[in-house]
Amino acid sequence: MTQSTGQLVVIATPIGNLGDLSPRAAEWLQKADILACEDTRMTRKLLTLTSLRTEAKFMPYHDHNGQNMRPKLLEALQKGKIIALVSDAGTPLVSDPGYKLVAACHDAGISVTAIPGPSAVLAGLAAAGLPSDRFLFAGFVPHSHKAAETAFREFANLSVTSIWFDSPRRLGASLQIMHELFGNRLAVVARELTKLHESYHRDTLALLAEFYQQAAPPKGEIVILVSGIAASDDTFDTAELTAMLREEMQATSLRDAVQTVSQISGQSRKIIYSLAIGLNRGN
Repeated sequence: MTQSTGQLVVIATPIGNLGDLSPRAAEWLQKADILACEDTRMTRKLLTLTSLRTEAKFMPYHDHNGQNMRPKLLEALQKGKIIALVSDAGTPLVSDPGYKLVAACHDAGISVTAIPGPSAVLAGLAAAGLPSDRFLFAGFVPHSHKAAETAFREFANLSVTSIWFDSPRRLGASLQIMHELFGNRLAVVARELTKLHESYHRDTLALLAEFYQQAAPPKGEIVILVSGIAASDDTFDTAELTAMLREEMQATSLRDAVQTVSQISGQSRKIIYSLAIGLNRGN
């Protein structure tokens, strides 16, 4: 491919804390000829707050206008323009529009690169204390009860951590459906990631559902992380169970810690007790 064509640059932007905008992202936001934005108002606000100046043309690109805008963006790229693709917050294409534009660029032989950075999915996973060796991002919880049930059933028997975005007003109902279909697994409700009031509420699905059904809807953006189905006694995730045991044993007796972890994980008391004895010997 000759370098007469331009380049599409997929840029991650802050999900809350402006300090998370990388120098490389800032450089390309200013270098681009066109900023393809999920919402041009949000991108203009970001540039203002971070004191970045650009001569770039702002062009809206989202799910509703993608079919009409893609040919225009591809034409600009074929003429040698640099286009920065940004979403409202976080990494584009992760529950945001954009993948069809990226695919079209590859099909047309146009260079595509990514400037990595903030992601609510990875930030939530990093601080949740759930198994992270294998995980699956499932997107937004569907609006209707029936659609949510259908979505949750699809992931109910997977042994990987699942990650969902949800709205504060639906949170209690979503957690209740998860509890009914997933069982009483360990889960985390992460809220306002990287912001002033960031929080992680880590408990069983039963207790989380009870809490958020009784409490007023929390403020801010919500990420739900749910541990995968408990594996068989021969293949369970020892690292996860050990971490849970260590946490419980710091606050209560060995017997109570074994009982709690056994209930949360679905593993037998015998297996959990053996792990607990091993932890005691290691101390």
